[in-house]
Amino acid sequence: MSNFTDFIGGGGAVVLETTVLTKSQTWTPPVNGTGVIHVIGAGASGNSNGGNNGGGAGGYSRKAVTFATGTNWTIVVGAGGAGGMNANYAAGGNSTATDGSSSLTANGAAAGVTGGSASGGDVNFTGGAGGNTGSGAIYGGGGAVGVFANGATGTNPAGGQTTDANGGADSFVVLGLGQLIGGKGGAGGAGAESGGFLSGGGTSYANTTDVLAVGGKGGIGGGGGGAYNSSTGLRVSGDGGDGIVIIQYLTVS
Repeated sequence: MSNFTDFIGGGGAVVLETTVLTKSQTWTPPVNGTGVIHVIGAGASGNSNGGNNGGGAGGYSRKAVTFATGTNWTIVVGAGGAGGMNANYAAGGNSTATDGSSSLTANGAAAGVTGGSASGGDVNFTGGAGGNTGSGAIYGGGGAVGVFANGATGTNPAGGQTTDANGGADSFVVLGLGQLIGGKGGAGGAGAESGGFLSGGGTSYANTTDVLAVGGKGGIGGGGGGAYNSSTGLRVSGDGGDGIVIIQYLTVS
């Protein structure tokens, strides 16, 4: 919890604060002011049971709001879907923020490649889809959260591809006041990389009995990477990224 002194710098200069909430809770504004709330749903895990696709990313909702010290915000933060060995997709949880007059919802990705939807904000974007193997293909990376448009889809392999692997989707956003910056999607490989902030995990491919194929984890809100190995006991899908709620003050009064 912030104190009023967190907003006051040397000589009385105002220092605007950003609060990052990673757990469900009640949040009370420490001072009056205006700002922006970002709500991001959780990503789905990848698949390591036949389809081997990447999971979808969570939705994104953003709204400009007025903060009042006498108002409580109810914050819910969704958990990412858990990957596993020879596992089907696992859905990501929904994230919400409401004070009784404003109510933002960023849905987690369902158990599959489809990204989560969002509502209640000034802008609402659907999370990027997980890479879909399709006909003759093997695996795909996790989807990314989008903050200026719907999120990017995880990289898909060419039909019949049998070597290497593909990265998760990047979240292409720009850093600025009241905005977020995204990270790069995880690279593929037998041990695929995790995604950066808001980005998807890489997908993993192996075709040998002595290599464990492990999909990369999604970054915050990103989908987990799929995993494939012809030895069914040696493939583990990546976890979906947890949701988050970020509160940015732009003015205090």
